[in-house]
Amino acid sequence: MITARDVLAPADGPVTLEVEVERRLWPFFDPAIEGAEVEVEGVGRASTDATGEARIDLGIRPAGLHRLRVHHRAKTTEALVGVVARDAPIFITDIDHTIADVSSAGFIFKSVGSVRPLDGAREALERIVQRMQVVYLTARDHIFTRKTKEWLAIQGFPPAPVYLRRRTRFWTVPARDHKVSRLRELRLAFPNIRWGVGDLPGDAEAYREHGIPPILISPHPLPRVPEGTVQVARWSEIAALVAP
Repeated sequence: MITARDVLAPADGPVTLEVEVERRLWPFFDPAIEGAEVEVEGVGRASTDATGEARIDLGIRPAGLHRLRVHHRAKTTEALVGVVARDAPIFITDIDHTIADVSSAGFIFKSVGSVRPLDGAREALERIVQRMQVVYLTARDHIFTRKTKEWLAIQGFPPAPVYLRRRTRFWTVPARDHKVSRLRELRLAFPNIRWGVGDLPGDAEAYREHGIPPILISPHPLPRVPEGTVQVARWSEIAALVAP
């Protein structure tokens, strides 16, 4: 199994792509493969270390969204590398029960075609992406990278980097802590993260920990949310707020 991690990088510095190679034995048991050679088409090659990870220097890339094909033996996958100005406005959204009408557990067992988007989510993000760089942030396990990106494409969501779990599993690190960690990576590179959207108080806490204004979407008001959290029932309200 080969997983190339999407990344959003500032335009004023070199970009590194991380690729993980594992032996898929059965669900959620996939030991790392050391010494596996991976190739980024048109860029170069690298071998995985003891953790099963290879890092490929992509150099300084022009602004825009780059689709890179990554190979290991007969397997091929794609990575999205977004490059924007360091001060570009960023908009982050969760996926499960936020733009997808499914739980993280439900997504495991459902087919891609049977998962429906939340009403208005695609249209709102199409509007928002005209003004801000979108990033998808989810607590899904990395083994669902391909399935997640396939769903986003089938449903017509704007293409953008997808941040899944990185070196954690759902039984080792809670979703909130995973998001705090991944948001730290983004916050260090981008000071202008305008909004973060989720569906749980833990999502709002993770955004607030990094000074990102949180929005929670839920058909009913949620208790015990951080002060200053905006609560909405539908995506049209989010679009009206952040991209009037």
